[in-house]
Amino acid sequence: ALSPAFDHILPPDLPARYGSFESCVEKLTAEIRAASPEKYDQLLLAGHSMGGLMARAYLQNEKPANARKLVCAGTPHYGSKLADIALLLPGAGARWQPLRALKTSARKEVTTPDIPGLEIGAIVSTNNAHWPGKLFLSSSSDGLVESFSAIPPDAKCVAYTTASHDPMQYDRTTAALIKKFFQQGTF
Repeated sequence: ALSPAFDHILPPDLPARYGSFESCVEKLTAEIRAASPEKYDQLLLAGHSMGGLMARAYLQNEKPANARKLVCAGTPHYGSKLADIALLLPGAGARWQPLRALKTSARKEVTTPDIPGLEIGAIVSTNNAHWPGKLFLSSSSDGLVESFSAIPPDAKCVAYTTASHDPMQYDRTTAALIKKFFQQGTF
């Protein structure tokens, strides 16, 4: 949905379901480096869920001077209560390694990339449409991530959507919000 507005889009292929958070960040870094981001005036990043955390880690580690905007959609900046619950199951951390990076104790502080001119926006949903969310989270969640966790302290602005967690990444309204933030620095 963003392709008509932006010439060069890199949708990274990350092992986010089974690889470790660190291996995902390494792969993201390698894919961005291969695209030679330094040849562009602006580097704009958007990440959904754990992808927002990975984008923050990339920015923190690499500090690209042309990084201008980051949008985190449904990102558990302060961790996920559901990850905490899932990790109580025997073997869950070994089978789904990213859960370790999403537990609340692993996300005590939000990684704030120290890059002059970088603006950060957050997209948050309050549509608790997933059964685990309905059982274990407050009504103010997207079904997997509670709203408070999706709002980082360094967000310039926050937008709210009705798309629940998984559909958010394919939602046209979410794409329009990302586009607006990339172009105008606001939602």
